[in-house]
Amino acid sequence: MVHMQQLQTADRQRAGPVVSDAEIKAFRRDGFVLPKVGLPPADTAELQVACEAVFRDNEDWENLLRMPHVPKRAGQLEGVIGGEALFPFAIHPTVIEAARRLIGPNLILWGGEIFAKPPGVGKPTPWHQDCYNPAIKPRPGGEFARSVMIWIAIDPCDPENGCLRFIPRSGRNGPRTHDQHEKTDALLNFEADKRGLDVDGAVDAILAPGHFSGHDLFVVHGAEPNNSKRRRGGITFHYMDAADLYDRSFGAARGSGGDRKPAPLADRPIWLVLGENQNSGNDFKTGHQNIEDLDVLAEKQRLKLNAELLG
Repeated sequence: MVHMQQLQTADRQRAGPVVSDAEIKAFRRDGFVLPKVGLPPADTAELQVACEAVFRDNEDWENLLRMPHVPKRAGQLEGVIGGEALFPFAIHPTVIEAARRLIGPNLILWGGEIFAKPPGVGKPTPWHQDCYNPAIKPRPGGEFARSVMIWIAIDPCDPENGCLRFIPRSGRNGPRTHDQHEKTDALLNFEADKRGLDVDGAVDAILAPGHFSGHDLFVVHGAEPNNSKRRRGGITFHYMDAADLYDRSFGAARGSGGDRKPAPLADRPIWLVLGENQNSGNDFKTGHQNIEDLDVLAEKQRLKLNAELLG
């Protein structure tokens, strides 16, 4: 496991911001960004080791596992064997700083996935938006909720092995219609309405291990199948503006993974990871049974990063 002391100090000597002003402008314009800065090399190596253990120790899954930063313990409806080793990366200073630069200083960690498209058989990811999650609701008076997914490469990711692809400016009008399907040859069981989308203008997210992309809730993105002889592994963490609401009132939502089982989004744990909570409706107690050790780590890191990043 990555030690918290390492996380607190690993990249403090880096010159310049994690996400530049020009990259912030691109994110606001296009809905996504590919920052030049990645995780420190030593932390990248530790992330790869932790992810390999998750791939090895978790059976009966098809390409995707939800909430990889949550350990599989009694009472946890989502989570993976080995989640303890991945949780520190969800609160890593480079990742939190990137999210802060992109959507603001008050951040809630609300989700994540881990992917491993195997060589030759990895499934395609249909064009979609991440706003299909009914839990993320805008603040009172807000038009849209603000959230960013940080997608970190475990393996080299490129067009040959099915890297992520973004359609620039495709989310400017907010949510699009998504059609449900029961295809077994796709990673998701829904797909965005492609009318009016410049699919030919899609941008490949070519990433070295430890480097990441960031995208908002509304940009349309997907991926081709992995037809190469190399795996395409990646891990994601979702952050939302703490002025918005993680709404638990709807119950379970239909799962997006290969198992097609309901995703217990209403019962998953969320964490305040930077700044302060700005919405009294956000519930940081539901889903936290038997993971109090992670709560302690998250709070310690939040206070440390508040002092370092917010002054």
